[in-house]
Amino acid sequence: MHLSHLNYAIWIVGELLAFLVCALAYRRRLYRRLPFFTAYMTALAAESVVLWTVYRAFGYGSWAAYDVAWTSNAILLTGRGLIIGELCFRLLREYRGIWALAWRILLAVSSLFVLNAAIESISQPYWLDTFVLTLDRDLELAAAGVLIALLLIGRYYQLDLDPLERRIAAGLFVWSITIVITNAVMVHAVATHLPGWNGYHAWIQQTQSLWTAARILPSVSVLGVWAVTLAQPVPAARPAPVLLPASAYRELSPAVNMGLRAFNARLLEFLKP
Repeated sequence: MHLSHLNYAIWIVGELLAFLVCALAYRRRLYRRLPFFTAYMTALAAESVVLWTVYRAFGYGSWAAYDVAWTSNAILLTGRGLIIGELCFRLLREYRGIWALAWRILLAVSSLFVLNAAIESISQPYWLDTFVLTLDRDLELAAAGVLIALLLIGRYYQLDLDPLERRIAAGLFVWSITIVITNAVMVHAVATHLPGWNGYHAWIQQTQSLWTAARILPSVSVLGVWAVTLAQPVPAARPAPVLLPASAYRELSPAVNMGLRAFNARLLEFLKP
């Protein structure tokens, strides 16, 4: 099995953009401000060198290429998750109680997804790709939900991310949604339209080529947006919000509790059979 000319062209453009974004991230010293994002871009740029070397040495359809590709996919998936955690921390770092709850929830959900992927893949003949695809599906779907919640909560409570962080979050959202949709379409196509054995090889090669292109194109667009953003001077980090003194919160707490009780009573009345 070989990459099509379309896949080669998209892949080359994507890898060039990955190198460009990585170089710009170091130039803007984002390793001080967004270390996980910088580390992810470094890994994404390094992945292209490793994969290209393996493909040239062993071939695109070799077992070595299979192991390296799926392992690197798992590493990059972990990296995107760490970036989302980093963005959550950037938004909630001044609210230590909320952040303490948020990171525990994120860790618990991620652990459950890893366990579910391990259970689903352990009995499969090709366990590595099954594990990564299952984990890919679950984590990317959760990532999309977390990113939406992050942007909406930040906007509602006036804790908005700065423009750079907002574009990174939006790009990750597009990335996650694309992976979820393309994986679902691929699984559906294989399950419902798989031809007979005689036409299997040509069909799966064409389908995988289109599937790869559909996964890569949105990520190339996201990398392009990040490159344009980092090519411009990066705005200063958002200043920490000024919190009211503890005495003010103690004075406000009775009114807040009364409002919560009223809201609870309305819900009970609304949900009453």
